[in-house]
Amino acid sequence: MGDQYKVIGKMAATPAPPATILLVTAGATKRCWLTELHIGTLNGAALAGTTISVGRPTTAGTGGAAYTPLPDDTAAPPAIFTALSSSSVFSAEPTQPATYIWQIGLDAVASYIWIPPKPIIIPLNGRLAVRVEADNSTVKVQWVATCTIEE
Repeated sequence: MGDQYKVIGKMAATPAPPATILLVTAGATKRCWLTELHIGTLNGAALAGTTISVGRPTTAGTGGAAYTPLPDDTAAPPAIFTALSSSSVFSAEPTQPATYIWQIGLDAVASYIWIPPKPIIIPLNGRLAVRVEADNSTVKVQWVATCTIEE
């Protein structure tokens, strides 16, 4: 088992889907894995339905705010991977693939936890994004995602 880190992505504003919440990029020398995802809202109101996805973007896009991964073990070395939060809006969204690793339809009544049956690898220099794909509600909400990443 490697070192585990937490990264948090949260929306700076109510999104116009599709909108990236969090983008993780593995380093050039070390792979990493998504082992757990918590997703919920910052300004929860009942939704008609939202689609959240996890996928591997083909481009990084532009914008986002750098987020320093926090180690579960304070004696762990700094993370090699990097993360961008939408707490500073992406001016150009990362380009998403045609096929996603995981998607779920949600409402904003509660927070949700997803633990993949097998950790999702982020290959060397590869990316993984958590996104709002569609929002059918009349009251838009800001999403927050907390990921556990293992290196």
